Amino acid sequence: MAIPFASDLSAIMNTDEFAVSVTYRRTGALGNSTINGIFDNMTIPVDSGGFVQIHEEQPRLTCKTSDVPNIIETDEFVISGIEYTVRAWVHDGTGVTVIQLERN
Repeated sequence: MAIPFASDLSAIMNTDEFAVSVTYRRTGALGNSTINGIFDNMTIPVDSGGFVQIHEEQPRLTCKTSDVPNIIETDEFVISGIEYTVRAWVHDGTGVTVIQLERN
């Protein structure tokens, strides 16, 4: 019996649940598109080489792979009015892509 993952993914990416609506700017494309994704901007401690602990933001967006099938590093997203550039991504083979972003 097949697992209804596609319908589960649609439910998770629903803006009434966990997701937010974001603007996707593809490099070289005419116009922008709007997709839904789960935005996470946790901070992690980084070694500053000193006695003061520094934290760094690590923004990322989790979305459907079908929404970003040809993503490249110069693509951009606008999330809650803040512009981000794509730095890296992982298509995990389940229909989900996690995109590492950098604030512009």
